Amino acid sequence: MIVLSMKKFWGFILLVLISNFSFASEGQKYAFNFYAKEYKEIQSLFSTCDNLLDPLRSIPLKQTPPVYPKRALELGIAGNTLLKIQVNPDGSVKDTEVVWSSSDDPKFNSSFNRSSIRAGNDFIYRPKVNDSNEQVAFTTYTTIAFFIQDQEYTLNLGKQTRNYKKLRRLMKKDPTRFLKEVETLLNGNGLEPIQKAIYLYFKGLTLYQQGEKIEAVIKILEESRKIYFQVYAYETDNKKEKKIYLMGSNEAKLHTYVGTLLGQLYLERSLWNEAAIQFSSVLRNVRNNKKGQSGRFLQSYVSLGIATFNLKLWCDADESWNNAISLAQKLNKDFPSWLIKFKEEAEKKRKLKS
Repeated sequence: MIVLSMKKFWGFILLVLISNFSFASEGQKYAFNFYAKEYKEIQSLFSTCDNLLDPLRSIPLKQTPPVYPKRALELGIAGNTLLKIQVNPDGSVKDTEVVWSSSDDPKFNSSFNRSSIRAGNDFIYRPKVNDSNEQVAFTTYTTIAFFIQDQEYTLNLGKQTRNYKKLRRLMKKDPTRFLKEVETLLNGNGLEPIQKAIYLYFKGLTLYQQGEKIEAVIKILEESRKIYFQVYAYETDNKKEKKIYLMGSNEAKLHTYVGTLLGQLYLERSLWNEAAIQFSSVLRNVRNNKKGQSGRFLQSYVSLGIATFNLKLWCDADESWNNAISLAQKLNKDFPSWLIKFKEEAEKKRKLKS
């Protein structure tokens, strides 16, 4: 990760190496299949569990931090770009092209392109060699994520932002009135899809906090998810490498809320498969983000372990809890003691299976 310092703000830039880009079109099911009959139909979150290489393992020898676009920084707009980079035999960059971009506000989708290209042109990679030990040119892909410190998971509602902030305050003071006002918004025609998805989430959360039946809350959250959830799938040229699933900036932030709550509700109903898919998809979005090292994602690793343990996926359960233990140590927190015996069992059965 590269950290970029600004005088008025702190802007963070996250770079991830990936390869060929493809989009889940309307004619396809989601690239990340929420309706899979089994969790194991989806590539494991952990490379060690499906014997595929992690394409994020490569690191350039030099990464130049991009300049955060001034206007986007002032307005608190976050964004992502995907760079296609042609690399010379000596590891220097020959050409950089933006092949996909996303931001909290569609008007800013291309605002991060120029800065990303300038940064990419200054990257230096470790040279690759062929069977004759000769250095050769190659193509690689990199994503750059732009976000503001302490706003990594702040949702952007565009023209609804002021009203959204007012309603969030009302949600704490008078939940009943909040629900009435949100319902009026949801029944109208003035909301954009992402705005509707966000309000549906807060409606579901408020009802859950008020003791509404879990099935009713799940239905609301699933409605929100159907609106915002689109996954961009990337495949490298190497069939031995995993696919990488990425989402647009605002959608990814929303999914850390919707997916986490949905996963927890699925766990409460012993829907292990559905829970595992939710927690895995949330963790894919945050695993390369320093803000992913927080208590809420520690719980996601713990819960993913519980779900996959019940699915008898011993490697996934063991790796989930390994990550939870590691993150707990970084956060100075404790791994749940009651899970230790299950962790040991998963590790034992994983070794027997291998």
